Amino acid sequence: MPDNHAPRTISTTKFWQAYGRRRYAILFYALLLMLVAEPVAASFNTPPIVIKLLVATCLLLAVLPNATKRSRRFLIGAILLLILVRLVSERDDVPIHFGIVLALFALTGLVAAGGTLRFAVTSPKVDGETIHAALSTYLLAGLFFGVLYSAIEFSWPGSFTGPDKFTDSSATYYSFVTLATLGYGDFLPRSELARGIATLEVIGGQLYLAVMVARLIAAFELVKKP
Repeated sequence: MPDNHAPRTISTTKFWQAYGRRRYAILFYALLLMLVAEPVAASFNTPPIVIKLLVATCLLLAVLPNATKRSRRFLIGAILLLILVRLVSERDDVPIHFGIVLALFALTGLVAAGGTLRFAVTSPKVDGETIHAALSTYLLAGLFFGVLYSAIEFSWPGSFTGPDKFTDSSATYYSFVTLATLGYGDFLPRSELARGIATLEVIGGQLYLAVMVARLIAAFELVKKP
């Protein structure tokens, strides 16, 4: 008997194979889109759900490259469930602590960033995917540290102070300013937890740059050897 599912299986397999070859490039450009869209959306009073869905998409795309063929369905289901809980927990009539869910959301993104970093460091050759993975690691760290700051501010209001209300957009901005050690000083961490996380991000950002520079120099030296 003919296998009616064979064409669909082959098509699905080709899709995942094509995705696997460009997975970190897709992640990088999705993150860039997210970082450009967030301030634009805030300026034009776009419904917050748009940015939340973009962040959720970035989380899904960050987790997928670390998935094996067997674990892919489980990870996709788990991330979609986390995204759903994150959206639902914002409602006042739902007995779920939004700050805890948001922190879990952020930590999942940071763990995914660690997986992306591992690929960039252990890849046997430096090609386009390796570079996209290295760039994506930096953007993932900035984005999801920002989500973590939002979780802290929600759970302990006043943990961050500044000229304006500490919104999600402000948290992302503060995160990247901290990660890059720019130190503008417009938003300041006031609680011990907020200061501790900010210190961890600064140290992580500097160590990351040192590791990636050493990685690229080592790869360059290998290429030069006869």
